[in-house]
Amino acid sequence: MKYGAFLPHIGPLARGDVMTNIRMTAQTAEALGFDSVWAADHVVIPRQINSRYPYTATGAFPMDPTEPLLEPLSVLSFVAACTTKVRLGTAVLVLPHRNAVVTAKTVATIDVLSQGRVILGVGVGWMEEEFNALNASFAQRGPVSDEAVAVMKELWTSEHPHFEGKFHRFPEVACEPRPVQKPHPPIWIGGHTGPALRRIVEYGDGWAAVVTSPQEFAQRLDKLKEKAAKAGRDLSTITLCVSPRGKRPEAMIEDIPRYQELGASYLYLAFFNFARSYSEMANMMEQFARDVKLI
Repeated sequence: MKYGAFLPHIGPLARGDVMTNIRMTAQTAEALGFDSVWAADHVVIPRQINSRYPYTATGAFPMDPTEPLLEPLSVLSFVAACTTKVRLGTAVLVLPHRNAVVTAKTVATIDVLSQGRVILGVGVGWMEEEFNALNASFAQRGPVSDEAVAVMKELWTSEHPHFEGKFHRFPEVACEPRPVQKPHPPIWIGGHTGPALRRIVEYGDGWAAVVTSPQEFAQRLDKLKEKAAKAGRDLSTITLCVSPRGKRPEAMIEDIPRYQELGASYLYLAFFNFARSYSEMANMMEQFARDVKLI
């Protein structure tokens, strides 16, 4: 099992000396043997949210809209310069919020600057109010996201990229440099709905599963297995990554063997949710690293 840690670019630890908090968290994760650090994504958070958040029983979004949330690709670019080997992931980047060509360029740039350390977690988004603020189509977010992935792959892998789609069109262009990772940085798909599972099977290199327990993961994994079997996709070619919610890291340790039995090979945690300072979070990360025998 490989482990990752979310960067404190969200919430109280993103106030004050946030640059030091993020840098020290990334360097601590690297020193302790964590495989990756992660950044989440919202461009804006409306004060009034009626959309249902898909990862809590009540459907209520758990974040205070007045708390800061730094833009994830900017954060990972900064972290790339502060580290040498820890991988840099988005969990998850909301693709239809952004221009696909610009996103491809930015991700390729970070992959080059980090010498091939990017993991691109992507999703279609769930908050209609945020889409409205960005003048983006909520109704078309699925097809836009599917096409955005195709655009990025074209720009990253083709010698003479060009594209003719419903939402994106461009004649032959140059978009250099291309990513260090070949054929491209791994693309992990977030979500658990039918369309999300279809995307994982169709073009995902991994599944970023947000769950509250191994039992929930098992239930959703069964549905993914069904989709993969129908499509003829070998499930062993998909990295199964778990982001557990609801439990403190020390209480979640006992669940790890079951996640492994189910086939998960990656797990990342938001330690900052349970800490009031960087030092408290660092102590928590170190204890976790000892418990799972990273150190």
